[in-house]
Amino acid sequence: MRPKLCLGTAQFGMHYGVTNQMGRLKDNQIDLIIESALNNNIFYFDTANAYGNSEIILGNKLINNQNIKFITKFNSGVKNSFTEEDINKLENNFEKTLKRLKTNNIDSFLIHDSNDMKKHNNHLLINWLHRLKSQGKINRVGISIYEESDLENIPLNEIEVIQMPISIYDQRLLKDSFINKLLEKNISIHIRSIFLQGLLLQVSKKWPKHINKSFLNHHIFYEKELLSKNVSLMDAAISFIKGLNFAELVLFGVTSISEFTAIYESWNCKKSIINKLDFRLFKWDIEEDIDPRKWKIR
Repeated sequence: MRPKLCLGTAQFGMHYGVTNQMGRLKDNQIDLIIESALNNNIFYFDTANAYGNSEIILGNKLINNQNIKFITKFNSGVKNSFTEEDINKLENNFEKTLKRLKTNNIDSFLIHDSNDMKKHNNHLLINWLHRLKSQGKINRVGISIYEESDLENIPLNEIEVIQMPISIYDQRLLKDSFINKLLEKNISIHIRSIFLQGLLLQVSKKWPKHINKSFLNHHIFYEKELLSKNVSLMDAAISFIKGLNFAELVLFGVTSISEFTAIYESWNCKKSIINKLDFRLFKWDIEEDIDPRKWKIR
């Protein structure tokens, strides 16, 4: 099964990405990107409450398009234990999301912080999500994770979609036992962070100064290997992901229409480079380097 592409829209509503030099995308660029996505049969759009005004932008630009499937994520804001009042707030926020997106239905509604499923009285959260499904307001309940331990003590029978980071450098979740467990439970897998916020597409000379020196040296080694095989950074990153046949969707974000075009052309290139490279050589297991949440701490 070849996964479908899903356009990530964090850059629509905020300055997102450690290599992003463009900042938040201008309106004319967003128009071109959305038009190109639709023209190339990309109908999945991923957003979140936390992505600035991206939900509003998507709602205004995709109104009345019956083919669109929205994926959005929410944070509960609950510290330790859920109450009925918390659920009421979540309900109000959800209705605002529907109004911003100008839709009556969300394809996949994802819990942004996996810890929400581990808090006291989490049954209130689960029951609320069940109600949204029974009302036809959402099709599937999902969760966004960073590592396998995020799913510990979570009732997987309540989860239908899991969004996870996978890239050439971040191969932590590429374990047959883990992937098979999810597939056996009929959980759809959505892959994100395939470019590690653009680092995998950026030459080493342009990497941010705060990046760990050993990680930078690893990227230099990777660059040299690609050069010796006459493979571009883009084609290597895309080819690696295309070789994973278990995902339903692959998410990607862009900072310009030219970037969108380059990614889409690489995705649809029939020439395979899988046999040229042993991608296992390039994985990097230091979490402080491959987990963006920990970059600011350094």
